[in-house]
Amino acid sequence: MKKNNEPNCLRLELRSVAALLAPDDSPFAGPALHPEVAERLLAEADLKRRNVPLRIEFVVDDDQPGDVQRVVRALRQHFELEAQAATRDLSRVFRNGRIATLIGLAVVAVLLGIANLIDPESPYRLARALRESFTIFAWVAMWRPAELLLYEHMPIRRRRTLSLRLAAAPVSLIARDGTTVA
Repeated sequence: MKKNNEPNCLRLELRSVAALLAPDDSPFAGPALHPEVAERLLAEADLKRRNVPLRIEFVVDDDQPGDVQRVVRALRQHFELEAQAATRDLSRVFRNGRIATLIGLAVVAVLLGIANLIDPESPYRLARALRESFTIFAWVAMWRPAELLLYEHMPIRRRRTLSLRLAAAPVSLIARDGTTVA
């Protein structure tokens, strides 16, 4: 079989269209994409160039004209829902980051206030150690808010972007004998 050399073409070889779709035990209307296929598409898309639209080709043993519409609908629905879930996750991360920042700032204020009550020129080592410990602990209290606001959103944004790219990608079903259905 001829291999597609397009740089942003995702080509997956599957047994059949039925293997591409999830078992029909979902309470939701419409066909669903098989979870393993979805994860594979996300992983493959993550390796592709970012500024070029993706194209998806599924190579299957059997295909029928109606299969293409079912596959496209399942794929679009799956990745649009993934993007919506990622958007909700982003909101949650930033909401938690704001709350953690407020709590962290309150802890910093209290602990630095306590540290400043201890005489920095005290001849006692224990007093100096306590002062430094309160200061260090105060700044450690800001670690999680900084992590949330600066870094935790990055993989979620990446997954949302990939999901939107996959939802927008044109889809082709190719019979193993080489004929393209759509």
